[in-house]
Amino acid sequence: MTLSNFLENNMIAHSIKILLITCFTLGMMTALTSFKYPARKILTLFGFYLVWVFMSSWVIISIFGYFFFTKVMLFTISLPAIALAYKMDCNSPAQSVFNYATQVGFSLIFAMTVLLLNTLLHGNQFTYFLLLIAVYSIVIYLEYRYFRKPFLNLTRTVHIGWGSLSLIPICFCALIELIGNVPFYYIREPIRVVYIYGLLVLMIIVYFVVYQSILRQYQLQMVSHEKELLMLQVSSMEKQAKNILTSEERLKILRHDIRHFSIIMNSCLKDGAMEDAKHLLSGLEDALLKSETPHYCQNYIINSVLTYYLDAAKNEGIQVQADFTAPPKDTIDSTSFSVVLANALDNALVACRNESIERCIKLKSRMNGSQYLMEIANTCSTDIVFDEDGLPISQKGIEHGIGTKSILSFARQTHSSVIFRQEHGQFILQMITNTSLCNQS
Repeated sequence: MTLSNFLENNMIAHSIKILLITCFTLGMMTALTSFKYPARKILTLFGFYLVWVFMSSWVIISIFGYFFFTKVMLFTISLPAIALAYKMDCNSPAQSVFNYATQVGFSLIFAMTVLLLNTLLHGNQFTYFLLLIAVYSIVIYLEYRYFRKPFLNLTRTVHIGWGSLSLIPICFCALIELIGNVPFYYIREPIRVVYIYGLLVLMIIVYFVVYQSILRQYQLQMVSHEKELLMLQVSSMEKQAKNILTSEERLKILRHDIRHFSIIMNSCLKDGAMEDAKHLLSGLEDALLKSETPHYCQNYIINSVLTYYLDAAKNEGIQVQADFTAPPKDTIDSTSFSVVLANALDNALVACRNESIERCIKLKSRMNGSQYLMEIANTCSTDIVFDEDGLPISQKGIEHGIGTKSILSFARQTHSSVIFRQEHGQFILQMITNTSLCNQS
């Protein structure tokens, strides 16, 4: 039996067609999806699903016919695919439904288009499958090349309204099914062709309007976020200035008092009161230490931030362990980094204030080749709630806190990876920045 004759077998051809369309639809969906699992697990799950699609469609078509299959494919193909997408997608369920339903709608139109082209070319099953592979391959490439990045950026930034938006592609899918009057060969009727492609134009217009609406929402959020960052920078600068003024005030007091120390010390030495002299020297040493600005690193701006927050922690009886190396100035902007550091340390300080057990803040950083590694850990006995992306949710609401948003914004700008976790009674923030990529930004 030749390949052409094999494909002309209606039952087999229908099963292969359904399998290919399903596979390509998954490919379209994958092009706009950020997965939470490694590639091997994803491919395994997809493989099991495609085996199920082929076997179930083959059995149903062979027993009940193709027309009956079109009536139950919602339960045998669509619903399992939705469940699969929900399990693997990093986005929210509403975002996953929006993506999947959109891909299904366009996939139905592409499938009908391939059938129409094959009919116009007077092709057979073999040419139909070639056209199917060619059209879907082009579509998947274009989606991955031009739409993946903008769509993922929107889903990561805009978190509301997706439930309502999902109704749009769902309604389009229903209309396509009604107009197309599955099975697809009814598309040969001219009026149905007009309806189908009129619906396609309408879908494009609607999605353009939806995109503009989401984009405006995204821009408003970015403006709001930039305002928050500016306020944080101003707050950080104010704290640095306050720290400097405090240090200068201590120096003024010390300069004023040192004359009295000198007079009293000379008097003690003349009278042979050595113990009193030792006590005075000890007091002078303590005063000098308090007047000094602690030196954690060579970068003045970053050191000021560290001094403010770590001194505040020490004054509140919180144990501080700091082994800090500032990132190179020519790779990472010091001002932006100081804001991130201020947010992280402020969160750590607030968390420790709520603890009754032994409180501690640990800070360490170093350069490892071109990578800058930083870790901040603080005592945390309260269970932290993380979202599906592994980001801590603010206790004040469902959104992430301002500090977390600031850190994530910095991470995006510097191509850094950020990990939040909780273990052994500690909340830990880890950030890895490839400084070579920062130079390219």
